[in-house]
Amino acid sequence: MEDLSLRERGKTKSNFNPWNDARILTHVIANNGRTVDLSHLRINETDAMPTRSYDRNTVDVANENYYNTSDKPPSFDYLKIANPVLPYSINTVHLQNPYRPLQRLEGFVSRDNTKGMYKSQDFVLRSRYNNLFPKKELNPNRDSDHENEKVERLKKKKPQVVNEFYNLLRQYCANTSLHGLRYVGDSELSLVERIFWIISFITVLATAIYYSCYLYDKWHGAPIIISLSPEPIALNEFPFPSVTICNMNKVRKTEAMRIERGSDMREKLLMEDVCNTENNITYEEQEAIEWDAVFQFMLNVSQPCTDMLYYCVWHGNQTDCEKIFNPTLTDEGMCCNFNAVDKKYLFYNARDWPILNISYPSESVDWNAEKGYTSSMMPDVVPWRPYGAGLYYGLTLVLDVDVNEYYCSTTAGAGFKMLLHSPVETPKIADFSFAITPGEETRVIIRPRISTANPTIVSIPQRKRKCFFSAERKLRYYRTYTQRNCILECEANFTQQMCHCVQYYMPKSKNTPICSKKDEQCAKLARRTMENKLYDETEGNPLNVTIPSCNCWPGCYEINYRLELSQNKLLSSFNTEKRYVKKDLKYFTKNIAVVHLFFVDSQFTKYVKNELFGFIDFLSSTGGLLGLFMGFSFLSVMEIVYFLTIRLVSRWYNARRKPHKFTAHHKTHLPDDSKKVIYPFTN
Repeated sequence: MEDLSLRERGKTKSNFNPWNDARILTHVIANNGRTVDLSHLRINETDAMPTRSYDRNTVDVANENYYNTSDKPPSFDYLKIANPVLPYSINTVHLQNPYRPLQRLEGFVSRDNTKGMYKSQDFVLRSRYNNLFPKKELNPNRDSDHENEKVERLKKKKPQVVNEFYNLLRQYCANTSLHGLRYVGDSELSLVERIFWIISFITVLATAIYYSCYLYDKWHGAPIIISLSPEPIALNEFPFPSVTICNMNKVRKTEAMRIERGSDMREKLLMEDVCNTENNITYEEQEAIEWDAVFQFMLNVSQPCTDMLYYCVWHGNQTDCEKIFNPTLTDEGMCCNFNAVDKKYLFYNARDWPILNISYPSESVDWNAEKGYTSSMMPDVVPWRPYGAGLYYGLTLVLDVDVNEYYCSTTAGAGFKMLLHSPVETPKIADFSFAITPGEETRVIIRPRISTANPTIVSIPQRKRKCFFSAERKLRYYRTYTQRNCILECEANFTQQMCHCVQYYMPKSKNTPICSKKDEQCAKLARRTMENKLYDETEGNPLNVTIPSCNCWPGCYEINYRLELSQNKLLSSFNTEKRYVKKDLKYFTKNIAVVHLFFVDSQFTKYVKNELFGFIDFLSSTGGLLGLFMGFSFLSVMEIVYFLTIRLVSRWYNARRKPHKFTAHHKTHLPDDSKKVIYPFTN
């Protein structure tokens, strides 16, 4: 019955004020000293402790007597009973401190079963609080000052760009893959720890940059290395050297006697000029001798190739020497040449010498070291290739010096000057030839030095790789670039610039004038000056003119020939092959020189110009250093690019749209004041 009456009273509406209810309960417990049995009540259970809701009119709240009438407590006679039954439920909220200020909890969502109670209590307590503490009127001037202070504070803050950059930097440090930076950007670490990681990161970064700069200098400064190719080159892939032979006798004795007995003063002057190179004879303008006359004189007084070459063996077969040798003009006069390319493949607009009777027994092709031989070329095209190694597959020559015909010589003795050179070069006998002595058998062992290049070095600047490809360097007269051709053409160009002519042995075209006797001194001085410039930059300039820079680096593809010579004396007392003997053994041992030219190997190693330190090597070495010191990778670069571009633009774009989004969110999601829950008593 007690429980039933208690539920009925709980359902009955009452005008009891919870504020006064709390005071009464405290007073009763203090005065009577009796403990109220509330064990049957459960805290925070709305079924056992129903909360009263008060539906008050807002008009009554505004009335001054509202608190004196509406919340008057009822009679307290039931408190005198030993075990009183309270006419209403007691919520634990009444036991809180009633004198603490009201605390407002915004955005709170109440439970569904107490929604009406909280709404009613919120309305009642808000009305009483507003009446007890009336709002003060706002001072417009004070609001204006407050706004001004706020603007000043904003001005003192860091610029927005700086803040955005700082936030972006912190995000990068927190998310980067570089070692150590995440500790720098970690705000939970102490200042000492962060300084330690900053110093560590700067140290390893400086070390990595130092070694990377060293690698860059190595890559940029010396990009070319000349190495031996692992693939050997066979004999049929390069030509047999071109052989140029000159007799040291400049004028045959029979011709000199004829000229001396004759009355032609021009021939006498020319003979004096040829034999005595140190004379200073000059011709008056009206006595100037044309080059055609000089050329005819040299051809008449020189030993012809048919007399010089007595016996020839090529590829193991005896060959007519006239078929494989042709007369040629050199700085030593008229000489004989073997295995040179046709003049049309040697020069642009080559000068024709029909009286030299130059012929080739087989087809001559446009060969150079870079193109080489193609599969479509016949095996016997000129320049000829060696068929094999050894003396049998080489070139054997029996040369007749004819000592009795010596009248004047370029040296103190009798003999021959021989030079082995590339088939696409003009020989310079006076400076680079070796001597062949009559009465001796000479063996010349040929070792080619073949220089090639990797096509990848084309991208390297010429001043760094120090060589030219055939398509990169064009000469004025020569069709094929080699270092010797470049030097000789540079001398010819300088001589033509200074003397308005070139010497007869220099490269020239059909319309190039040839220097006569009156230009001899000028041409000789120009040649010496140019030679000094090539080998000694500090040498004085006797002509007081600007000497052009030849820029004659080696060709990236070139063939040079190195020689090993061995000689032995020819004696008439020993058995000698009859095919080598001319006239008799006495004449043979005095005038004949036997020369064997051959290769001793069937394969040779070639030299290849490669990148010493290519871009891939530089990239991998640099990446290894940066990865070792910093954990750097290509994705680290992409992170930097991302944070400096996409991330930065996105933050800027979001910052522009943020005020609009915030306004919409504020209007849509923030609760109204009527939905806010206020608790009057909190601990």
